[in-house]
Amino acid sequence: MKKIYFTRSESSLPGIFFILAGGFTFSIQDVIIKLISISYPVHEIVFLRSVFALLPILLIIKLEGGFSLLQTRQASFQMVRGLLLLLSYTLYYFAIARIPIAQTVTVFFCAPLFISVFSVFFLDERIDRRGWFALVVGFTGIVTVMRPGSAIMGVDAVLPLISGLFYAISAVITRKYGEHESGASLVFYPTMTYLAGGGLLWYFIGDGSLLATAHPNMDFLLRRWTVPTGDDLLLIFGTGIIAAVGFYCLSQGYRLGRASIVAPFEFFVIPISIVWGFVFWRDIPDLVQLAGTILIIASGCYILRRL
Repeated sequence: MKKIYFTRSESSLPGIFFILAGGFTFSIQDVIIKLISISYPVHEIVFLRSVFALLPILLIIKLEGGFSLLQTRQASFQMVRGLLLLLSYTLYYFAIARIPIAQTVTVFFCAPLFISVFSVFFLDERIDRRGWFALVVGFTGIVTVMRPGSAIMGVDAVLPLISGLFYAISAVITRKYGEHESGASLVFYPTMTYLAGGGLLWYFIGDGSLLATAHPNMDFLLRRWTVPTGDDLLLIFGTGIIAAVGFYCLSQGYRLGRASIVAPFEFFVIPISIVWGFVFWRDIPDLVQLAGTILIIASGCYILRRL
């Protein structure tokens, strides 16, 4: 079968387009997950999303060069990376279910800040004074959005921060150990990890028996597995397709454009999440949260241009 691919051009515009498309696609997934989180446990969402994502991912791999791309030299690296991403996305879904989408997405963008810090200690990279100042500005923005001591600051508000932390660790180990791994393997093996993780949770806690004695906040984890039908099934199916398309768009974005130019456009998802939050739930960030968001975006854009 003939390979289908895009070629790098002198302009980064194609890369920017794919980054924007990927961000928009994933923002739709966030909306779907929040909508279905009132009816289904997180492990079911993770499992079914992975099932429905697997076929289009395999199709893309076939079109891009074949299944030989799935060969890996470092199975342990793939396993650890998959577990980190499983933890990251599970916590992210928890946050999506319990706090406004815009707040979840904004705080999750602590990831570029953590990546910069970890790169100093684990990748022997250097950050100049302006870089450290940008990090301080970014973390100040994170704290501003989370607002410690306020009524909105609780365990739920910390979830996207921890999610971003796990994501950052996965990114750093990918840069350290994933140089010889194909892009296809870096998408396929985490998907298989999500599938296995969701399946194991389904097997051990999917009957809902632990829910009666658990804290109400654990409902999203311990809720009984329910077979989706009708519109819900279509929505969950959509998350799988979105995952495959979104990952493809992001990978194409970084392949077709200079990373320092296209990376800041990932922040496009923050204003989009604010729009979705208002349209579906009438969530409106206050001035303090908006100020923190601006600090995070400004800091993150500066840092991403240097990664």
